Amino acid sequence: MWWVAGTPEQRIPGYLDVQTSPDVSPWRLTLYGELEGPPSAPGLVQYVALHGETPAGLFTLMRASLRGGPSGMLDASVKETVWEGWQLVHGGHVVSQEGYRSATFQLPGLWHWLGPTRLNSNMTSELHAGAADWTRPQPGELGTQLTADIGSGMKLVLGPTYTQRSGREQKSLKYYAQYSLTAPAGVHVEVIERVTLALTNLHAIVTGTPMDHFDMDLVTMTGSMVHVMDARRPIGRRWNSGLADPFFDTADIDFSAFIPRWLALCELVPVAIGAAAPRDDRQFLQSKLIDACNGLEALASHMWADAAPSTKDTELLEQLKEFGLNRDFRDSVKLTLQMRRFPLNKKLEQLAETIGADSATWLLGDVPVWADLTAGLRNSLAHGFAMDGRLGDDTKFVLLAEESATAVLRLALLREAGYDNRRSSKPGELLRSDGRSVAGHRNSQLFDALEVVAHHSDHWQHWKATRESARDARVADSTTSAPPLDGSLE
Repeated sequence: MWWVAGTPEQRIPGYLDVQTSPDVSPWRLTLYGELEGPPSAPGLVQYVALHGETPAGLFTLMRASLRGGPSGMLDASVKETVWEGWQLVHGGHVVSQEGYRSATFQLPGLWHWLGPTRLNSNMTSELHAGAADWTRPQPGELGTQLTADIGSGMKLVLGPTYTQRSGREQKSLKYYAQYSLTAPAGVHVEVIERVTLALTNLHAIVTGTPMDHFDMDLVTMTGSMVHVMDARRPIGRRWNSGLADPFFDTADIDFSAFIPRWLALCELVPVAIGAAAPRDDRQFLQSKLIDACNGLEALASHMWADAAPSTKDTELLEQLKEFGLNRDFRDSVKLTLQMRRFPLNKKLEQLAETIGADSATWLLGDVPVWADLTAGLRNSLAHGFAMDGRLGDDTKFVLLAEESATAVLRLALLREAGYDNRRSSKPGELLRSDGRSVAGHRNSQLFDALEVVAHHSDHWQHWKATRESARDARVADSTTSAPPLDGSLE
């Protein structure tokens, strides 16, 4: 029997099944009757929580919405309605206002983030000395754990654990790592979702693979446990089957400081985080470039205050006010002047510099040239005008611009959160120094993508020459076709 949370007096029968298509919500609930839920309209979907009581136990269908119905069946007096939901909880009835004592969950390949990993080339001597042995606790032991205070009395803990299987002749242990979010005063579902999303995006970036969390357990304030069921195989599991090496591991950062800063970035610059995290979609290349540049602009605005207005800008704004122009017009002029003081190409330059001067040069070649061309392409796509030299039609140019902008965005975000490659011979340089690589995880997918961008770094000068040549030709044509200054006809 199923009912809308808070109205147990209205119960109707139904059945729940899984939808396999990734384009729709994973859970579908078919009910033999109608429930009084909030009305939905085109473009506006109202979500509710549905509670169920079945022979398999208690269930909660979270973020459920009415998809269709009622539809007539063989018996005209019975109407069938179909609901869709994004999350299914087994073992209890969940309400959004309810607090939980803790939440534990996993991410694909999380074990390979417990550092130092065997592939961390900046810690070879430590690894030979057995520095990574702590990641395999013995039965009955808790094992070493990393903890970060994330505010409001909440703590995020990362550590190893295991499951034990016993047979007639032998026992086996399977090790894995998990996150645990704890709050003595209780943590709400919405907060749990924000934290898991932030960590999912972080691991997607450092692994270079779209990610999704799985195997979540929630402990209520009374001590009972409910389990969030996984409808599909979690995105990102295949990353764990290959040469699993993240861009950095926990030995490369101060976990207690890095995690709070990363969570803060996810709250303050969601546009940048959303553009940086790999996604399993089919977005157009040009749209990906615009998103990456929008993310870079958002991050730059967060990191640096806008430059102070010049004397001329201040005088202009005062004159507009004296002329009686309205506030909206003056604000639009002020915004334009601000953009001119700190244009996109300058923001790209400064963000590229955060990964280290040598690293930026290795990755991008001439950084100002790269920034100018990438900003020019983004502006041409966003505002609908063609670049000189028809560079916007050059697929290789557009592809490299998108890949390089996304690479800088990912590195700049990690750097802002506190990753400085501290285990390398030159902290502050994330990729390269004095002509050699200082990256600790050169087998990672993210570093592979960076090497592809760096391999083509000399192309920016060629594209600069192409644009300048076309621009000079355009100026020459406009000069020769202009009428004489005296207005006479020749």
